Amino acid sequence: MNRLTLERRQVWIYLAAIIGGLWVGNTWPSVNHSFEALLWPMLMLLLYATFAQVPLLHLREAFTDHRFITGVLTGNFIVLPALAWALVQWLPPDPALRMGVLLVLLVPCTDWFITFSQLR
Repeated sequence: MNRLTLERRQVWIYLAAIIGGLWVGNTWPSVNHSFEALLWPMLMLLLYATFAQVPLLHLREAFTDHRFITGVLTGNFIVLPALAWALVQWLPPDPALRMGVLLVLLVPCTDWFITFSQLR
């Protein structure tokens, strides 16, 4: 299987792995501790595979593409904050809960930062 085929089927591969992991964990709970040791190495492999696909050679072209820059700025600073604000209105009026949800929705990679720094 080549890289292009893997990229096209990436979401289905992840979904199958998640379902398989849930099935194994629920069917044989005694293996959970063994697989827990594989969590960080597998996460590192997944992140490497994800970020290795970023075409850094075309970064200069991306910054000169005005439609791309307009879309990125509009999405990141207008659309997503408005959507996050609308979603937070449905939450209970607990400031800590609302702040947590806003941080995850608005700050890039917050969930990864919390995971890697092991904040709980």
